[in-house]
Amino acid sequence: MTTFGPREVDALQELASIGCGQAITALGKLARRRFEMDVPEAWVGAGPGAIASFLGGLGQDLVAVGVKLEGPLTGDLLLALPEPDAENLASLLGYPPADRWEGLAESALMESGNIVGSAFVSAVGTLVREKLLLSVPTFARGNGRACVERLVAHAGSVALATRFSAWAEDTGAALEGLILVMPEPGRIAKLLSHLEVR
Repeated sequence: MTTFGPREVDALQELASIGCGQAITALGKLARRRFEMDVPEAWVGAGPGAIASFLGGLGQDLVAVGVKLEGPLTGDLLLALPEPDAENLASLLGYPPADRWEGLAESALMESGNIVGSAFVSAVGTLVREKLLLSVPTFARGNGRACVERLVAHAGSVALATRFSAWAEDTGAALEGLILVMPEPGRIAKLLSHLEVR
């Protein structure tokens, strides 16, 4: 079992800060909004139940897009928003959802997840001098547990989370969500070795 001390957790938070910072900047450019980002959280010992509960803090009705991290860093990355905020994001992208999430509105959210994931792996890959890859995005709706079951193949023991928010002055609508990254613990040590942490 891979173990992580305070220095490794600090390094993971730094990776999350850089990767999620670029991801949220990319999302802001796409939506033509300036997003504020909270300080990333990193925790060890998280499991599927803890991750589902964390997502549940956004509300019971969520929209989430997941991508698989592949190559030197494997795991899962989720872009998750409360459903009203996801509707606002889709509307900002020019595809307001109708009664159901389908067609162009769903595609717009999946493309948002793809852009967020691509920006994250690009930033982290540059930092650790590795080429990181992504799968195609997958879409889910429901509560935190339903989204985890649909999008996360194996929730490992390490999770990184960053909340973001924006205020649309023209519409008065708030928009908030989070990026949740669950890297496979066995691959983290090699990446941190590039940062001279291990």
